[in-house]
Amino acid sequence: MKAYLINLDRAADRLAHMRREFAAVGLEFERVPAIDGATLGADIVEDFRRNRTESKPDGWMPPEIGCFLGHFETWTRVAQGADEWAAVFEDDVHLSKDVSALLATTDWIPSNADIVRLEGNRSMRLANGRALKVAPGRKVYRALSGTPGSAGYVLSRDIAAWLLEVPPRLHSIPDVFLFKPKVSAVARKLRRYQIVPALCIQDEVLHRGRNAQMKSEIRVRNTRGRGYREHLNPLLRLWPIQRYAVPFRP
Repeated sequence: MKAYLINLDRAADRLAHMRREFAAVGLEFERVPAIDGATLGADIVEDFRRNRTESKPDGWMPPEIGCFLGHFETWTRVAQGADEWAAVFEDDVHLSKDVSALLATTDWIPSNADIVRLEGNRSMRLANGRALKVAPGRKVYRALSGTPGSAGYVLSRDIAAWLLEVPPRLHSIPDVFLFKPKVSAVARKLRRYQIVPALCIQDEVLHRGRNAQMKSEIRVRNTRGRGYREHLNPLLRLWPIQRYAVPFRP
């Protein structure tokens, strides 16, 4: 399957990092120029916000708009592509050494899956003990709850096309939109899976925020002074108590 990398034009250091990561695992990728929310004109921001207040009543910040539009452009390319499945990565991840072998085939993807999250995280609920497919050294579980992060996932071409047709009023920031069923009507409809151990992990999560070289663009550029992850924390309290960490295996 084809791999897409979402990357801002001004983030040359991140692109260099990802070139090294992809080269190390022997994986080719297509770069998707991300949208820099900081450069969006006031009229564009206002037009975007106009029909998207229902899913995000506290308002869209320009960096959040840019993040969503970068993923939206990637879904467009996936929907128009030749491959039945495609992988999507943000530009601040570390990759497992066997990611190329897994993305060379779709045999490991559950037959009823719409989307499979590839990245590691500290807390989510899985269908414990019910691995529906086994990849080499890894298992794929049905995801029961949401978790922050949309830095690595595979989705089908049909689902990419479906996402493009979702009414704007249901749009939200990508990880909420795709992976948080308590908040997103779209995530509730998607048959979501998680690979364990993870195939990638964000630099900030890997280093637990300490000494991370690549901080969240949304958090850094949030002009309200309220961090992206901090903004989501109250929502996390809605999840059921039983949670499972998804480790990253290099």
